[in-house]
Amino acid sequence: MALTEEESSDTVAIMRIILNIQPGPGRLPGAATLALALFLGAPGLVRADVAASPRLAVEGELPVARDDSPVEHGKAFTGDATPIEPGRVEVEIAYAPSWWATAGAVDRQAGEQHPVVAALGIGLLRDLDLRLAVGWAMVHATAGAPGAPVHGAGLADTAVAVRWRFLSLADPAIDLAVTAAVTVPTGTRSTPERLGTGRESWSLGGALLASADWGRLTVGAELGFSAPLAQRASNDVGLLVCNVAVGYQLFPWLQPEFELNYQHEVELGEERDERVLWATAALVVPIEGVRLLVGGRLPVWSRDTAAGPMATASVKLAF
Repeated sequence: MALTEEESSDTVAIMRIILNIQPGPGRLPGAATLALALFLGAPGLVRADVAASPRLAVEGELPVARDDSPVEHGKAFTGDATPIEPGRVEVEIAYAPSWWATAGAVDRQAGEQHPVVAALGIGLLRDLDLRLAVGWAMVHATAGAPGAPVHGAGLADTAVAVRWRFLSLADPAIDLAVTAAVTVPTGTRSTPERLGTGRESWSLGGALLASADWGRLTVGAELGFSAPLAQRASNDVGLLVCNVAVGYQLFPWLQPEFELNYQHEVELGEERDERVLWATAALVVPIEGVRLLVGGRLPVWSRDTAAGPMATASVKLAF
């Protein structure tokens, strides 16, 4: 007797038993042999158009699970190069408190600030989108001199930015984009009684963005620079930003990510440049048109500035 395995058209494994019958003193009678052959070979006589039982289907064919969920490119502090689809709208609300002084925010004043930003993004073309961000902020700082203001609250500056993706590859999945932004000084101005909540000058900025993913691994990079159009009492020339982010889409609804964020504020005259390097850890939760993000970053190195920790929490809705 020999065993052979065949695959039917329904992908159900069928075992066929072949009897090699030879004459001899111990052979079965002819009728018994025929009955046994018909009984053992009966499964092979099942019609091909009869559906197999669920158990047989599971045992006969085990498909490999595939996860075709898109990878989320958005990160905590690193811009992404993937624009909003044409005709789609995104609304995002973010809260990013920071403590002590942050390079490019409240120069050399130990304290804290609590900004809340609402942003509206609109997909204009396949590779072009527009973003408008307005906010409110509260600032508290240690007095730099007796009688100096220590508190301020009010509207923050308004930012308008456009993003153009000039390269999009499918394999490997890589997007490259550039952004151009203008900041309008809508924030509350400083007075002898209170701190300001804005930069108090118009500024222009731009960045080069890159987003890529390989399977569940996603990588982002950003190199940007912004500069004020008018020099007021500050000696700031501009702010250089360099960010690198790596995330892993652990589940379709969860992506842990890690970033390195570097800021270099260029100063005029004898004032030293302010430089800070942060390490960021965050969780990105994309769920059916909603993206939640929570994270925090700590300064791992700083020079000529009193940098401190920073947190972020945001929710983004896509329509």
